[in-house]
This record gives sequence, structure tokens and C-alpha cells, in this order.
Amino acid sequence: MHRCGSGLFLTSAILFMLALSGCLGKSSSTAGEGGVVSVTLSPTSTFSIDVGATQGFSATGKDSTGRTVPGVSIQFVVSVPAGTATPAPLAVASNGNACAGTWDSSVAFCSPGNPGVALVTAVINGVSSAPTTVYVHQHVDSVQISNAAEGIPPQYNCFSQGQTWRFAAFAYSNGVDITTTVGPISWSTSNTGVATPSPFVPQPNVLNQIQTTAKTPGVTQLFASVSGTSSSPYLYTTCLVQAIYLQINGQAGQGNSITVNNGTSVPVNAIAVDSLCGVANNTPLSNLPLTWSTTNPEVAAFTSTTTSSGASNNASAKNNLGGATLFASCSPPTCNIGVSGFTPPGQSTAVPSLPVYATDYDVSLGPQCKPPNLTKGFGTISVDVTSTSIVPTYTAYIATTDCNNQPGCTSALFSVKPGLIPIGTTIYTLPRTPNSMMFNYASRIYFGTNQGLMYLDIGSSTTSATLVSNSPTPCYIALCGKVLNISNDGKQVVISDTVSTPSQVYIYNAGTTSAAPVDLVLSNSETATAASFSPDQSKVFIVTNLGNMYIYSTVDALTKIPIAPSATDIEFSSDGSFAYVAGASASNSVSAYSTCSLPGVGSALLPTPVGTSGTPIKLYPSPVIPEPFEQDGVLWETQNVLALEPPYVEFLQAQFRQVPIPYVPQMQFICNIPNLLSFTAGQTYNLGQGNFTPLFERLVGDATELIIVADHIPAVLIFNVNNGTTTSIPLVGNSNPLAADATSDGSQVYVAACDQYPNNDPTQPCAAGSVHIVNTISQGDYQQVPYVNIDDNNNPNMCNSQGTQAPLCLPNLVAIKPQ
Repeated sequence: MHRCGSGLFLTSAILFMLALSGCLGKSSSTAGEGGVVSVTLSPTSTFSIDVGATQGFSATGKDSTGRTVPGVSIQFVVSVPAGTATPAPLAVASNGNACAGTWDSSVAFCSPGNPGVALVTAVINGVSSAPTTVYVHQHVDSVQISNAAEGIPPQYNCFSQGQTWRFAAFAYSNGVDITTTVGPISWSTSNTGVATPSPFVPQPNVLNQIQTTAKTPGVTQLFASVSGTSSSPYLYTTCLVQAIYLQINGQAGQGNSITVNNGTSVPVNAIAVDSLCGVANNTPLSNLPLTWSTTNPEVAAFTSTTTSSGASNNASAKNNLGGATLFASCSPPTCNIGVSGFTPPGQSTAVPSLPVYATDYDVSLGPQCKPPNLTKGFGTISVDVTSTSIVPTYTAYIATTDCNNQPGCTSALFSVKPGLIPIGTTIYTLPRTPNSMMFNYASRIYFGTNQGLMYLDIGSSTTSATLVSNSPTPCYIALCGKVLNISNDGKQVVISDTVSTPSQVYIYNAGTTSAAPVDLVLSNSETATAASFSPDQSKVFIVTNLGNMYIYSTVDALTKIPIAPSATDIEFSSDGSFAYVAGASASNSVSAYSTCSLPGVGSALLPTPVGTSGTPIKLYPSPVIPEPFEQDGVLWETQNVLALEPPYVEFLQAQFRQVPIPYVPQMQFICNIPNLLSFTAGQTYNLGQGNFTPLFERLVGDATELIIVADHIPAVLIFNVNNGTTTSIPLVGNSNPLAADATSDGSQVYVAACDQYPNNDPTQPCAAGSVHIVNTISQGDYQQVPYVNIDDNNNPNMCNSQGTQAPLCLPNLVAIKPQ
């Protein structure tokens, strides 16, 4: 028996019996005494309760203005549904305390009654509330879900997008099915994006079913609950993405490459199929939760990088000329959702996320999966952006490191472009000494400093760089260090902090103001030397001087992979499915690591690393991807990679394919890593400069030239990819390069150089410097621009705020603003 712990009010036996029989109150909404026009009963709607259990009711009355009317008398009326022959299984005292049975004479002890259904109504001044339905039942000790509400279980272990299916839940008490007495069963899912559950009542008073509609590819857990007892989770899967095929809109299956003018667009179609394609459902997905990526956002990029509906997206060809590769992927957390951290049935280990990358398709090869009207599809789209007009003029921004972190020393940032007045009218102020600077493929420059990260939005009214933190300490707040890389969407920045002990790596996200920067603490004496974002921004690969590669993910756990300490560079493949890592296996090698993770392995090493002639310090994957070739009944993609190995440039070639996710009865929740047919070294070319230290390198145009600027080589080196020859454009005055940047088409190179050393001794601080503007097409080094501040009596010193004590600061950082 249950004892009611609230204060009790005695009522007359006659009034109590009238209340139990449902004779009190009015069903009309006529305003009664006290101005009450509406009554609200709580709990409202429907609930269930064990026999012998208690529940409190309350009610409020409101007047015509919606205000609560105080001091009213509440009467609770209990009745049974029409056609019910048994008495009400619930008793409600005048204070609102209800008993699933009967109260004793003092309304203090509740004796269990029989199961049944009761209707409770509150009456105030003759105005009645809507009834609350109460299901009284034996105690529910288990709830079980059945997938056979339609008479048979589903044929497959997943549901294709848009497919409906009914589920039923059954409530038990001591092994006895009491479902018909417990009322409506509540349903919920752990991932609402995977399936949409809706109540389904096949006939009156059958309240234990729902109908689900498959929505977004992924996994979710379905729960049923009633009266405080929940079922075990039922695994529900909207069939995962099996494969993605790309086409250029208007070209159908005619090819995987296109040449467009700058400022236009590249329409790309995606055909995605689920794991049942080739088994039961060849219809492509209508709502594609895809991520759209580019390997060169300066040249071509998607305005919207994620889509949830439709089958196409437009990439904008920027005003910057050159080449880029476009592709689409099913990238978590928006696609194949819920897989990361999920432990499949029969397994004891959770699985990582499950990305799927676009792949090549040819119906003539007889694939099992045959989407209607699809003859050819591709894994990547190669874009060459050219111009029918004059080659655009680019603007470079110039900074200096010569403040050398002296307290109070600020420096100038200025713009340079060819012309009679080469220096821009706005001179920007950098309050801290930059050690690196990089554009985010748009109008924002990020500056790494030993006192914390800064940025400047070109085109805004701000003339001084913004500090991420006004205080230079602590470094994990200020984000001290050198900028290593920026994500392709321009929002995330990787910073290597060598100021702190131990060293750290920060990932700053300008796309959110609520999340703190990611802080990865390295071991003692370990520093990050290179980093690269996957093109879909889902992962960051970071290599260190002690031979570790860290893989940070927005959806998977941080992992560490042991590699050789000689690793120098990371670049991703044309479809983003794997990364080329220079020096990971040995100093003279390049390895390939999968972007997707396997259980317990952050990235899988693809067989077999390729040996190189020299030590590669920089890799340049080509954006020019030929049409796939057939071997052994499947299609393979080819990508050429240039490796800079001073004094050499070496050609490498990878041939690979994506393996679709097949349908298997046990269901596959682990990614298929790329299948690498071959990874080989080709021709090696000597640049004819002896061993050198590069300051800047870039593969430009449509992968036709490699621009190199090196320390103590007073020239711009141009390696012709097509014929393997090297030409050089000398800098005027035999100046020594300090830093450089080149446009995406390679037509213009801006070189910050020292024009004069004291006594011609290059070991001494530079005495005079300028920015050399080099036209690689015809004009050579045609303009040299020394810094002059016309607003400060033509002061040639980029450092200020220290009067005569300021050190001589000259240009030695260069970044060209993308157009």
C-alpha cells in the first residue's frame, strides 16, 4: 500500500461518492462564478500508473484575460470511458491526490485495485477541464520491441531512404503480456536525423505501434518506454552510402575535366546510392547529405560545402587562374551519422566514423549496382580556370620579422602591386612580431607570433591587426606560435607552439565563437613541423620532429601513429581519401595513409611506400586527373605527384580506387581504405642549382610549372613540368631572396629580398631591401619596391613606436591576396 504524504482535507462521503461517479461539474465553457472561463488540469493528456501507486493532480482556472483566478474551489471528477462496465480504477481525493485503487477512510493509505482506464476532469465554478486519461496496470518490468508489426520482419538489415516500416512494443509484468492495459507507448531515437518515428494506430485502442521513415544514412537506437520502464535499444539503420559518382552537368559521362573562364561556375552532379544498390534498391538517394570539397580554394570552390538535399552543386571559378580538383564525399558527422563511437552487434569495440569518397563508374564493366540512366561517373572533377581577358594583377601584402619580439616594437604591413604608386595608401599596424603570415583563401590574413595569434581582414575599416587574446599569456589562450596551415574553407588554423614547454599544437576555429581552441599537448622536446587539413575539413594530420603523426578529428578520438622523424610534408590525394606523407617511412620515401580510420588505428598505411632519389621536403599533387583506366574489370584513378628533393625534382605516380561499401547480412560499419594499385617513382630532374634551401615553392597553372625561390639564389626558378627543363629569372642587383609568394597561375612572383649587405657580407643584418615584382611571362624582374611611409616623412623603416631606438626593419614576409 502507498501512503499519501501531503496534507489531507476531509470531504463528506456524499460529495466524494458523487465525484467518483462523475456527477459533478459542467462540460460547458460558460463563465462561472469568479470569472473562470477555462480550466487546465495537470497532468494533462495521458499517462499510465501501477496499481497501488499514487499521483498528484492540480488545476488552475483563468479568466477571460488569461490571468489565473486565485482562491477557487477545485473538484476532481473521475469517470470511465463510454461502454466500460467496470468501475473506475482510480480514486482522487479533494486535494488532488490520486490512488490507483482505493483510499482508506482517512485518505492516507492507497490499496491496489484492478487494471483499467479512468478519465479525470477538474471542475472550477462549473467550468470543466479537458479530461486526462489514466491507464492503471500491473507493474511493467520489461518492454520489448518487435520489428514484425507488419506480420513479418524486414527482409534486409537496413532501410533505404524514404522507406517506411512499422514496429511494435510489448509491455510485460512477471512474464505476462500486459500491453493492452498500459496505454500509449512512448518512442524515441538516439539520432533523430536517421529516422522519423510517427504514432501508428492500426485499430482503436492498439497504442503500441509506430511507423518509421528512413531519413539520413546512419545508425540510431530505437527505444520504447512506458510507466518509467524502457526497452533495450533496437538498432535501426538507414542504409549507409555505398558509393558516390560525379559528373559535370551538361557533359553527363563524357569526361572528368573542364576548362572554364575565371568568374564563371562549374556545375557538378552527384549520384549516390546506398548499400542495397545491386541487391534490392538501385534508385539513387534523393536527399544527399554530402560534403563538397576542392583541392585549391583559390582557384575553384563551392560556396556551400555541405548539402542535405538535391543532387548538384556549383563550384565558383575564382578570378585566380590555375587548376583544382573537385569532389564530393559522405563525410561525418552529417552523413553516415551515428557510426562514430558505435559498437556494432556482436563486437566489443566501438568503430570510428565511416566516410565514403566518390569513385569511378562504367556500366559497360558490368557492376552489380546499376543506377538507372547512369553510364559513366567519376571520382574527381579536374578544373582548369583560364581567362580570355588580360591576366589579372595581383596584390601582395608585406610584413617584417625584424622587431624580433622586442617589447613595444610594432611594425608595418603594407600592400604592393605593379604601377607608378606601388605601395597601397593604407599602412596597417602589427602590434606583435609576426613569424608567419598566411591568407585564408579569402580576405583574412593570419599572423603567427610568439605572443599569440593575430588576424587582419583586408577591406575592413580596421587598420590594426586583431589579437585573439589581448594578453600574451597563457599561450594556450593567446595561441602562441607559427601558423602551419589553414583549412580549405578558411575557418580553421593550425598553430605550432614552440614557446611553451612542452610544445603544443592549437587549432583555432574562426567559424565558431562558442568553442575554445583545440589544445594538443605534445611530449617533451617534441614540436609540430608540418600539418594539413583533409579537403573536407574533417581531419588534421600533424607530423612532429620525434617521429609521430597525430590525427585530430572533429568526430573521432585523437590518435597517434609512429612514423620516421624525417617526415617533412603532408598533402592529400585528388579525392581526399588518403594523404601523401614525405619521409614517413624513411628519409628517402613517400608514404600514403588513409584519411578514414580503422578501429584502434587512426590512419592505415597503404602498401607500399615509394623510395625516392633524394630527401623530399615538399610534395605537389597534380590537379590534372586523367580519365580512369580499366584493369581487372575495375576502374583506377591516376595522380601524378612532384617531389622537391634539392637539387632534384622527382616525378611520382599513384594509381588507386575507392571500394564501394557492399551489402552484407552482418552490415559493414568500417570504411574501405583506398585500394592502391601502384605507387611508383619516375623521372628525376636536376635543377642545376646544387643543393639549396627553398624559401618558397608552388605548383602553378594547370600543374604546368613549379615556381621555386631559394635562399642565396638571386633568381626565380621555373621548372617546366611538361619537358623537365629549368629556367631562371634573375633578380635585379643580384639581390638575396628572404621570402616570396606566387600567384596561382604563376604569372607573377613577389620576392622580398635584401638588396645590400654591409661590406657585401651576407652574415650581417641587411642594410637595404625591397619587394621585387617578377613577371614570369615576359617582363622579368620589372619593378623593385622599397618600403616608404609617405605619412611618416617617407620613413623607410617598417618598425616604429620606439623612435630612434627602433631596429631597421625590412620586408621579409610575403603573402598574395587571392582574388
